[in-house]
Amino acid sequence: MKAHKDYVNTIYNVEGSKKAQETNLGMGNIGLMEEWEQSGSQVAYEDVNKGFTSTYRHRKYSKGLKVERELVEDDQYGEIKKRVRLLTTSVHRTRQVHAASPFNFAFGGGMVGPDGKPLCATDHPIAPGSTDTFKNAGNKELNATSVEETRAEMRRWTDDKGNLLVVEPDTLIVPGELRKAALVIADTEKEPDTNENNINIWKGSLNVIEWPFLTDPKAWFMVDSERMKSFLNWYDRRKAKLESENIFDTEVAKYKTVVRFSYGWDDPSFIYGHKPS
Repeated sequence: MKAHKDYVNTIYNVEGSKKAQETNLGMGNIGLMEEWEQSGSQVAYEDVNKGFTSTYRHRKYSKGLKVERELVEDDQYGEIKKRVRLLTTSVHRTRQVHAASPFNFAFGGGMVGPDGKPLCATDHPIAPGSTDTFKNAGNKELNATSVEETRAEMRRWTDDKGNLLVVEPDTLIVPGELRKAALVIADTEKEPDTNENNINIWKGSLNVIEWPFLTDPKAWFMVDSERMKSFLNWYDRRKAKLESENIFDTEVAKYKTVVRFSYGWDDPSFIYGHKPS
């Protein structure tokens, strides 16, 4: 049987955990170096501002099956293996659905990050207590023009000291309904949506991830994949393991698997999402 693709490892920074929860302490940046004479001929020290704190609380999930002993004893056609395989499929699908939830609720719906905002918002505060914000949410349809405009906006993002973040948008994350549109933008020789016969500047520089677990057929995301792998985190506290036991009195075989994990993001400055109306 063909193995299902695990998008958790594709999208997230995946780590193990030995704690009840994981906490990541954010911090601000520092400015440019100062000329020696301008800093009084001594080292120019600068305070680092406190950033947002991200807390990852592991949740517990389980699924089990019961099988009568007679079926186990008389199993000639691999029926037990088929049923047990359903548990593996359940684990996989559970992880995929949860992994996609920050994107499916990226524009609202109850899931927020350490700054109190959903993943994609028009008013992310740059630092705790700051009135300066940045925007990473829009409503444009997916086309070559909107991709170029989104990239330009992401490239202008700055940190709490006014330094350019130098975001490098290099990946489109799309639902199946937008796969063709995304590949046309990323892979065609000539510039799409025009008759001017210009070369396609995106060819060879833009990756496409078609994610079947995205629920909005029109929403799409542009990301800096390196920053995404730094700020979008998944913690496995207890990995899936198939366990079984036979109940003496009822002669029923029980199979179960239990997992614990958490996920979320430290900083949303790796992504720009669009939700067309």
